[in-house]
Amino acid sequence: MAYFALEKDEMTINDQFFLPPQEVAKLFEIAQTGAAGSSHSLRDFLGLTSEIQLNCLSFLPFHVLLDRITLYYQNHIGFHLRFSGEISGEIYTFFRDQHALMIIERMLGRKRKKSWGKLNRIEISVLSELANIISNSFWRSLAEQAPLNWWITPPVYVTDLCRSISNSSKVHALEPMLIHFEYLAPTLGLRTQMVLLPNQYTMKKILDKLSSAEELLDFD
Repeated sequence: MAYFALEKDEMTINDQFFLPPQEVAKLFEIAQTGAAGSSHSLRDFLGLTSEIQLNCLSFLPFHVLLDRITLYYQNHIGFHLRFSGEISGEIYTFFRDQHALMIIERMLGRKRKKSWGKLNRIEISVLSELANIISNSFWRSLAEQAPLNWWITPPVYVTDLCRSISNSSKVHALEPMLIHFEYLAPTLGLRTQMVLLPNQYTMKKILDKLSSAEELLDFD
């Protein structure tokens, strides 16, 4: 069963941060719809019959996110995307290295010569397409509920998640709360992490659009 969490640390425990419940519930629903969309795309891409499910959606401050990646996701392979327009920010999608190896072998139809090692161009391309499918499925679902003008860059392979995310925080003024999604393919045990680093005012624009959509439904 998917769950929702709002996390804080000692630096932010006293901060007043309000999440409108109806809009957050809608965002949760959008993420679940995005997961279902990923399932359909992955059937074509990998011949995957397992459903992709949203396992968790967390709002958390930057320092908690960085600690989490340091503790749990150091051995993950990551990809970076950027979105710009009326809303802007960064997206990081990443997989455990064992899961990445499974995806590569399934897609290429052969065992890798080395159990692990430096990825070649084709292998990076395979994982990049998976990151693209998962990230874009969420954004397509969001666009249906919160119509905003934005565009997204292709995934770029990153070798050091912590360093790349730290650099993003130095370049951009981020929201006080970032978003961490975990997607799960239960029959494969495949977990995919997606982190959304919205620039300042981006979440307000998204939540305002979701609120307006709810008001229109109530009016109808």
